[in-house]
Amino acid sequence: MKRFSLLFLVTIMLTAFAASAMAVQPVACQQARIQSFDFLLDYSGSMMMFHKQLGENKFKLAKAALKRVNDRIPELGYTGSVNIFGASTVSKTSTVVPQQSYNRAAFQKGFDSLKATYEVFARLTPLGDAIQGLAGSLYAGLPSPSAVILVSDGENNRGVDPVAAAQAAISANPGLVFHIISLADSPKGEAVLEAIANLKPRESVFVRAQNLIDHDIIADGFTTEVFCAGGSIVLRSVQFALGSAAITSESAAVLNEVAKILSSNKADVSIAGHTCSIGSEQVNQVLSERRAAAVKSYLVKKGIPAGSITTRGYGKDNPKYDNSTEQGRRLNRRAEIDFNRQTDIDFNYRKADVDFGGKF
Repeated sequence: MKRFSLLFLVTIMLTAFAASAMAVQPVACQQARIQSFDFLLDYSGSMMMFHKQLGENKFKLAKAALKRVNDRIPELGYTGSVNIFGASTVSKTSTVVPQQSYNRAAFQKGFDSLKATYEVFARLTPLGDAIQGLAGSLYAGLPSPSAVILVSDGENNRGVDPVAAAQAAISANPGLVFHIISLADSPKGEAVLEAIANLKPRESVFVRAQNLIDHDIIADGFTTEVFCAGGSIVLRSVQFALGSAAITSESAAVLNEVAKILSSNKADVSIAGHTCSIGSEQVNQVLSERRAAAVKSYLVKKGIPAGSITTRGYGKDNPKYDNSTEQGRRLNRRAEIDFNRQTDIDFNYRKADVDFGGKF
């Protein structure tokens, strides 16, 4: 599975936005990866309990993670829904937001309507039954490719095997992929969620809820991987002002997280500097080289070996956005970081602890 991200080549685009755009925005992508999706939320008694390692209510963590994702989903014409399971012993699932054209406000209203303080007693976890029921009533008919974003601690103490149920759902709709936002706090729960993700290991994305909450790079990346074609993580908080190669404080915050990736993965990277179309070719060529060098210099100061970083300036030759508009020109004033040794990059956000920890 993708432990949050890809084990193959990932490009992190450090694009330029004005300071006024620093509020959370949808991730920048032009093409949808999926046509439809469902958020399937574990609303059982175990999710109302405190996470054994984090000491916080699991469903409160789930809601915080969902808001982080919902804030970033681009509106690219897909349909979506929100379903819960474990709310009662009578119904396997309940619909919070019916399948409809995705609307950020409507989905957030649905998430906000769910409380995290219900009684735990007698609220078992029918994870397998929930997947099985929706496989026949909803998932088989979802326009493909489609995604189920399962938010759960992986516990299952009632009904059918959840892994078998997920496999049956995929068999009924081969374009369906299960992605995991994990609240697991037991080896058994984690194993169940991993097994579901591993039904489509090259496509499924697995991330811990706490990491979605704590780190913008993970929230951006998870949303991009699930909803956007191409699989590039677009970080919109890095700025290059017109004619400048200076690293701003906002840029530094992003590069600090990039440095953590590089220091743990020991990867070689290439940094490409780019400019907009304003100015001569010669001036822009020099400026693009300065931008790439500035990013390299910052990473070296953070402990990344200079020998593992190569730089190149492309001037204004490779615009990704429309230079005839002000916004397009801002976006083209960018640097791109390309992780070269793809086998060394395992963005194992699932295992990450404080300051990413583990392999990250």
